[in-house]
Amino acid sequence: MLRHGEHMRLRIDGTWPGPIHLRKGWARAMSRPWNRSVPMAHLRMERGSPGFIDECGRALFKLTGVDGVLSPPLPPSAQSAWRDAGFDIYASLGLMRRELGHPPPPDHLVASGDLSDLNEALRIDTDAFDEFWRFDRTAMLEALNSTSRSAMHVVRRPGGGLAGFAITGMGVAISYLQRVAVDPRWQGRGIGRSLVRTSARWAERQGARAIVLNTPIGNRTSTSLYESEDFRLLDEGLAVLHLSS
Repeated sequence: MLRHGEHMRLRIDGTWPGPIHLRKGWARAMSRPWNRSVPMAHLRMERGSPGFIDECGRALFKLTGVDGVLSPPLPPSAQSAWRDAGFDIYASLGLMRRELGHPPPPDHLVASGDLSDLNEALRIDTDAFDEFWRFDRTAMLEALNSTSRSAMHVVRRPGGGLAGFAITGMGVAISYLQRVAVDPRWQGRGIGRSLVRTSARWAERQGARAIVLNTPIGNRTSTSLYESEDFRLLDEGLAVLHLSS
């Protein structure tokens, strides 16, 4: 258990690099490593002021030795408290939405995945994404558990293992395409499109009116795929904010 000194007026419970919980009165936050490749901390605030965010960031620098602290992807309306705490924009994401109404069927056999597929999914994620955007096991499990209902869909290779996977979560009336990744050796065969279609069809069966996703600004390959599947880029995007030591 990590416990910060009295002078910081924070209680920190947990063992880094596992998830740790930060508390100060009514304020609450959680932190974990951003991923295995980037030596920064991911800080998610449940509730708290800019001063609390700043205290959490400074405590993380002292306790973990990270090079920076990063926020979750945030819309502009949620960024002011982080900016007041000294955070600046580090990476920008486009937010895309598709209204649901009988999405077309996939062109590949897409099966339901489960936790036994997690190691293969992590391998694909590492190979498919740039270092900064990769998921580690903690982030993958967060994606699966961030909504009350979620599903992993997979395309399996003929000889065993996965060619690609997608994670979709269900909110109140909106579904979230949390992750889509295709093994680079199997890209260019429409597997990503089949996973997107299957995710949309699953979301519609769950009662969602629309499905949304985010993708890094400038990633034209992904954006073009989503646009061809009737996703539209929204005017308001998201940003990951950064605090340096």
